[in-house]
Amino acid sequence: KKFALVILLIWVTKDAAAQQEALYSQYMFNPYVINPAYAGSRKAFSAVLLYRNQWLGMDGAPKSQSLSIHTPIEGKKVGLGFNVINDQIGPTNNFGVFGTYAYHLPVLSGKFSMALRAGAYRYQLNGSILEYKYPDKFSGASITGRFIPSFDFGIYYYTNTFYIGVASTHLTQQKITFDEGNKMQTQLKRHFILTLGNAFIVNENLILKPSAMLKYTQGAPVNLDLNFSVLARKVIWLGCSYRTSGNLVLITEFNFTSFLRAGYSYDLGLSKLSKFNNGSHEIFVGADFHLGKQVPAVSPRLL
Repeated sequence: KKFALVILLIWVTKDAAAQQEALYSQYMFNPYVINPAYAGSRKAFSAVLLYRNQWLGMDGAPKSQSLSIHTPIEGKKVGLGFNVINDQIGPTNNFGVFGTYAYHLPVLSGKFSMALRAGAYRYQLNGSILEYKYPDKFSGASITGRFIPSFDFGIYYYTNTFYIGVASTHLTQQKITFDEGNKMQTQLKRHFILTLGNAFIVNENLILKPSAMLKYTQGAPVNLDLNFSVLARKVIWLGCSYRTSGNLVLITEFNFTSFLRAGYSYDLGLSKLSKFNNGSHEIFVGADFHLGKQVPAVSPRLL
């Protein structure tokens, strides 16, 4: 359990350079949370509420909550989005509010979208629960917080059965200083995320969907997530992912109606860290309120 605290101490000290983005196992069912250019592509007013509990049983393990809302503007080539995130990792709490503007253009047989997401984080550190090697050098303030702006950019191309997107987060790489005298600080590092996937329609009751996500940030290993999912009778998705950081992920999503869906995933650790926790759980609930008079047919890409 002490291993988690070691990770946190490294993460908040000067010149730390680890992947700071929240980890999502069900990215293929909620792309907007990682790429702002997805906003407005579902042809519906879409909302997703997600909760993730990572490394269950480990003290200080990450917990993430997010609310994502986005919609196209009827009669225009514009998509708007709004999302709220809250990440808790040991002594830190990172709360962010963001708005997105996306513009969609017809290209070949699909559409190309580009978007900018802007907002701010409230980054909070509870110094009273840290154990310092040299306590006399640090103030040990019980709670200290900072507001910090952040900007993301994304591009996204999609058809009814194929998508590919690239996003970059924290474009300005803002720094956060907690102790001016001792220069105790961290920095929001720029992340690059590539996603792509394709739905193969075998028949009306069976759809196969492989997908992948590649993440990179300076100072951290490249992380590749490979997924294969199957949609049966347009009702239930069953999938499995392998993450190069050392995880096997089991995923399911159930479409209750044409507008209500829910998903669950379990991350089984394959690395040495798995000895100290009981895996990771992630659950989401999504709703799509279709625009216009006619409800569109089920699309394997959109679901």
